[in-house]
Amino acid sequence: MIDTSGTFNSTLAVKAALPLGPLSTTIGYTQDDNSDKNTTMGASASMAAGAGTLSIGYVTSDATTDTTQMSAAYSTTMGSAAVAVGYTSTDTDGSANTNTITGRISQSVGTGASVFAEFVNRTGKASASAEGSSLLLGSSFAF
Repeated sequence: MIDTSGTFNSTLAVKAALPLGPLSTTIGYTQDDNSDKNTTMGASASMAAGAGTLSIGYVTSDATTDTTQMSAAYSTTMGSAAVAVGYTSTDTDGSANTNTITGRISQSVGTGASVFAEFVNRTGKASASAEGSSLLLGSSFAF
Protein backbone atom coordinates (compact mmCIF):
# COMPACT_ATOMS: atom_id res chain seq x y z
CA MET A 1 0.00 0.00 0.00
CA ILE A 2 1.29 3.48 -0.79
CA ASP A 3 0.96 6.32 1.73
CA THR A 4 -0.29 9.31 -0.27
CA SER A 5 -0.92 11.53 2.76
CA GLY A 6 2.55 13.06 2.60
CA THR A 7 3.28 12.09 6.23
CA PHE A 8 4.66 8.63 5.42
CA ASN A 9 3.54 6.98 8.65
CA SER A 10 4.67 3.43 9.18
CA THR A 11 3.17 0.54 11.11
CA LEU A 12 4.81 -2.53 12.60
CA ALA A 13 2.66 -5.60 13.31
CA VAL A 14 3.64 -9.04 14.57
CA LYS A 15 1.39 -12.00 15.33
CA ALA A 16 2.35 -15.50 16.45
CA ALA A 17 0.33 -18.59 17.29
CA LEU A 18 2.09 -20.92 19.71
CA PRO A 19 0.94 -24.28 21.06
CA LEU A 20 1.92 -24.52 24.74
CA GLY A 21 1.05 -27.96 26.07
CA PRO A 22 -2.75 -28.17 26.17
CA LEU A 23 -3.10 -24.44 25.36
CA SER A 24 -3.58 -22.84 21.97
CA THR A 25 -2.11 -19.35 22.33
CA THR A 26 -1.86 -16.29 20.14
CA ILE A 27 0.10 -13.12 20.82
CA GLY A 28 0.10 -9.93 18.81
CA TYR A 29 1.74 -6.52 18.79
CA THR A 30 1.23 -3.41 16.66
CA GLN A 31 2.86 0.00 16.72
CA ASP A 32 2.51 2.99 14.44
CA ASP A 33 4.42 6.23 14.25
CA ASN A 34 1.54 8.61 13.61
CA SER A 35 0.92 11.54 15.97
CA ASP A 36 -0.79 9.32 18.57
CA LYS A 37 2.04 6.75 18.69
CA ASN A 38 -0.48 3.96 19.25
CA THR A 39 0.90 0.68 20.61
CA THR A 40 -1.37 -2.33 21.06
CA MET A 41 -0.46 -5.70 22.55
CA GLY A 42 -2.69 -8.69 23.10
CA ALA A 43 -2.62 -12.34 24.03
CA SER A 44 -5.23 -15.07 24.05
CA ALA A 45 -5.32 -18.71 25.06
CA SER A 46 -7.86 -21.50 24.83
CA MET A 47 -7.96 -25.07 26.01
CA ALA A 48 -10.30 -27.99 26.51
CA ALA A 49 -11.82 -27.84 29.98
CA GLY A 50 -14.35 -30.37 31.14
CA ALA A 51 -16.73 -31.02 28.26
CA GLY A 52 -16.10 -27.63 26.66
CA THR A 53 -13.58 -24.95 25.78
CA LEU A 54 -12.20 -22.23 28.07
CA SER A 55 -10.80 -19.08 26.44
CA ILE A 56 -9.08 -16.07 28.01
CA GLY A 57 -7.80 -12.86 26.48
CA TYR A 58 -5.91 -9.68 27.38
CA VAL A 59 -5.43 -6.55 25.27
CA THR A 60 -3.77 -3.28 26.14
CA SER A 61 -3.64 -0.19 23.97
CA ASP A 62 -1.30 2.71 24.75
CA ALA A 63 -2.34 5.84 22.89
CA THR A 64 -3.83 9.23 23.74
CA THR A 65 -6.31 7.30 25.89
CA ASP A 66 -5.00 4.03 27.33
CA THR A 67 -7.31 1.01 27.44
CA THR A 68 -6.95 -2.45 28.97
CA GLN A 69 -9.42 -5.27 28.42
CA MET A 70 -9.53 -8.75 29.96
CA SER A 71 -12.02 -11.46 29.09
CA ALA A 72 -12.88 -15.08 29.80
CA ALA A 73 -15.42 -17.35 28.10
CA TYR A 74 -16.55 -20.94 28.38
CA SER A 75 -18.54 -22.85 25.78
CA THR A 76 -19.94 -26.37 25.91
CA THR A 77 -22.95 -28.45 24.97
CA MET A 78 -25.74 -29.65 27.22
CA GLY A 79 -27.49 -32.47 25.43
CA SER A 80 -27.71 -31.08 21.90
CA ALA A 81 -27.87 -27.40 22.97
CA ALA A 82 -24.84 -25.12 22.61
CA VAL A 83 -24.16 -23.08 25.77
CA ALA A 84 -21.71 -20.20 26.25
CA VAL A 85 -20.97 -17.78 29.10
CA GLY A 86 -18.49 -14.92 29.17
CA TYR A 87 -17.10 -12.04 31.19
CA THR A 88 -15.28 -8.93 29.97
CA SER A 89 -13.73 -6.09 31.98
CA THR A 90 -12.63 -2.88 30.24
CA ASP A 91 -10.61 -0.10 31.87
CA THR A 92 -10.14 3.12 29.88
CA ASP A 93 -8.33 6.18 31.26
CA GLY A 94 -10.82 8.86 32.25
CA SER A 95 -13.81 6.49 32.15
CA ALA A 96 -15.52 4.20 34.60
CA ASN A 97 -14.55 0.52 34.32
CA THR A 98 -17.06 -1.50 32.33
CA ASN A 99 -17.94 -5.09 33.22
CA THR A 100 -20.04 -7.24 30.91
CA ILE A 101 -21.48 -10.70 31.58
CA THR A 102 -22.98 -12.63 28.67
CA GLY A 103 -24.78 -15.94 28.29
CA ARG A 104 -26.20 -17.78 25.29
CA ILE A 105 -28.01 -21.04 24.69
CA SER A 106 -28.92 -22.28 21.22
CA GLN A 107 -30.87 -25.38 20.25
CA SER A 108 -31.18 -26.78 16.73
CA VAL A 109 -34.74 -27.66 15.80
CA GLY A 110 -33.85 -29.33 12.48
CA THR A 111 -33.44 -28.47 8.79
CA GLY A 112 -31.21 -25.44 9.42
CA ALA A 113 -33.43 -23.81 12.04
CA SER A 114 -32.55 -23.06 15.66
CA VAL A 115 -33.94 -21.18 18.63
CA PHE A 116 -31.79 -19.23 21.05
CA ALA A 117 -31.75 -17.11 24.19
CA GLU A 118 -29.10 -14.50 24.99
CA PHE A 119 -28.49 -12.50 28.16
CA VAL A 120 -26.23 -9.46 28.60
CA ASN A 121 -25.57 -7.50 31.80
CA ARG A 122 -23.35 -4.39 31.64
CA THR A 123 -22.26 -2.37 34.67
CA GLY A 124 -19.82 0.41 35.38
CA LYS A 125 -20.49 2.81 32.50
CA ALA A 126 -20.28 6.50 33.36
CA SER A 127 -23.70 6.96 31.81
CA ALA A 128 -26.52 5.20 33.66
CA SER A 129 -28.36 4.79 30.34
CA ALA A 130 -25.50 2.58 29.09
CA GLU A 131 -25.84 0.19 32.04
CA GLY A 132 -28.36 -2.56 32.41
CA SER A 133 -29.45 -6.01 31.37
CA SER A 134 -31.16 -7.39 28.32
CA LEU A 135 -32.64 -10.72 27.33
CA LEU A 136 -33.13 -11.73 23.72
CA LEU A 137 -35.19 -14.69 22.55
CA GLY A 138 -35.15 -15.57 18.88
CA SER A 139 -34.78 -18.02 16.07
CA SER A 140 -32.45 -18.32 13.12
CA PHE A 141 -32.69 -20.09 9.79
CA ALA A 142 -29.88 -21.18 7.47
CA PHE A 143 -30.55 -22.09 3.85
